[in-house]
Amino acid sequence: MEYHLLSPSRWRAYRLLDFGEGYRWEKWGAHTVIRPDGWAVGPTQIARQNWHASHVYHPTGAYQGKWEPPLPEKWPLSYVGEGWRFQLWARAGKFKHLGFFPEQAAHWEWLYAWLRKHPGARLLNLFAYTGAASVVAALAGAQVTHVDSSRSAITWAADNAQLNQISTIRWLVEDARRFVQRAVRRGERYEAILLDPPAFGSGTDHRRWVLEEDLPPLLAQLRPLLPPDKGLFLLNVYSAAFSPLTLRRLVRELLEPPTVEEVGELALASETGRYLSTGLFVRFTY
Repeated sequence: MEYHLLSPSRWRAYRLLDFGEGYRWEKWGAHTVIRPDGWAVGPTQIARQNWHASHVYHPTGAYQGKWEPPLPEKWPLSYVGEGWRFQLWARAGKFKHLGFFPEQAAHWEWLYAWLRKHPGARLLNLFAYTGAASVVAALAGAQVTHVDSSRSAITWAADNAQLNQISTIRWLVEDARRFVQRAVRRGERYEAILLDPPAFGSGTDHRRWVLEEDLPPLLAQLRPLLPPDKGLFLLNVYSAAFSPLTLRRLVRELLEPPTVEEVGELALASETGRYLSTGLFVRFTY
């Protein structure tokens, strides 16, 4: 099995300065931040006392905390791709995340290039969060259906679309499993499917989501939504419960892709010359 390490190289607005001892030191536009990261194990390259940041995230509970001093409510960051560009709103809240995941730019480039070769392709983005991939797909000319069970996430995604003067995305506040079941019954097809599920969560009807339990049946349900002649599929996970080999096996057995898939890891390159692992993926086109 060939293993791919993907790390975006075109960021200018985002920089990973250093990491270690359970923390990241980053630049998000004009703001320098320090925030926890469970993957940032081991020592730092630059002594922690020399990490100078304008904002530090302090956990106050299992899934919440606060920024000191407070960050602005939102501020835009630009990304310049290969022949294209867009902007995203970074936002601060009670969670350590800032609205999108910079490492995903490696997928954005791949997605945009394929969609430009297939104008008008129908794209389904499940667990679509704040819509970075949806906006990229719309900019490439895709017909985008964006599904997330969080109304606040979709409001944020719509703000990102408006920032880029995009008004063509179909927004749905719905449990991904329920939407897929209905789409299969209707005989719908999507040339591109993106899947970035959380480790845990709940849908709009308070149905519990547990990645290890619920991902396999969802993958099996997705199979009839992909057309036989051309397609794109991406599964990205941020969970230590899976390995690349496990993800590859699940996709092969449940989706039966008609081509050789790419399997690997997303990472961010720090300015000290190291890579911070951030997530695992399986993707293919045909």
